[in-house]
Amino acid sequence: MRNFYNLFLGTIFIAFFSMPMLIHANEIEPAKKSKRPSFMYKPELVRRSAKYEEKLGILPVIDSRISMFYGEEDDFYKDSIIVGLNRIFNLELRYSGLFSEVTSIKQSSSDNPDIREIQSIGSSNGTNLVLITHLTGFNFSRTPVDIYAKGLGARIEADFANSIRVSFISQLIDVETGLILFAEEISRESVEYARSRSLEPDMLEKMTKEVLKQSFSDLKILIQENGLRIKS
Repeated sequence: MRNFYNLFLGTIFIAFFSMPMLIHANEIEPAKKSKRPSFMYKPELVRRSAKYEEKLGILPVIDSRISMFYGEEDDFYKDSIIVGLNRIFNLELRYSGLFSEVTSIKQSSSDNPDIREIQSIGSSNGTNLVLITHLTGFNFSRTPVDIYAKGLGARIEADFANSIRVSFISQLIDVETGLILFAEEISRESVEYARSRSLEPDMLEKMTKEVLKQSFSDLKILIQENGLRIKS
């Protein structure tokens, strides 16, 4: 019995102290700063008269995530996630043909601004609509798989499913009345299969741009379909 007990304790001891090594072996770390990818892209310019005559002011994205990009790391890109998203929001809506004018507002707002704050922001920036966005998710995950992924006309063996999930809540607020004219949560995911344990910068860039383009396509379609609410 004593030998069994000692063997049991020894097994627990080995397993406990081996665990950090196993976890560390499966960790993914950011590339060197010079090799980190950018998720910036140039949206397609919509050449048409503005659908809405309103002037839109885009407030800085509010980071409301409960977890970082991967584990305890957030610096996987050339720019920080929030800085990059602020630029993408500005480009996507400026090129969308939805509003007569789009401006990027530098000053941050509180998480839940009241009508006085909204009116102050709108007045100082010459806008009659304000866009507030809460980023609720921007995360990478990896799942071991044992499948053959079909692509490029061939079956490719894959050991991992890499996934990037992006979600955010955007609100369009009328500056004069403080009314919320539009509020939607956008949630998208991009998945790529891979054999390598490492996360290649090219794959990370491709996945991120793909999920962001899908997300903003959803956002622009929803804003366009809510035209009667915005005009009223």
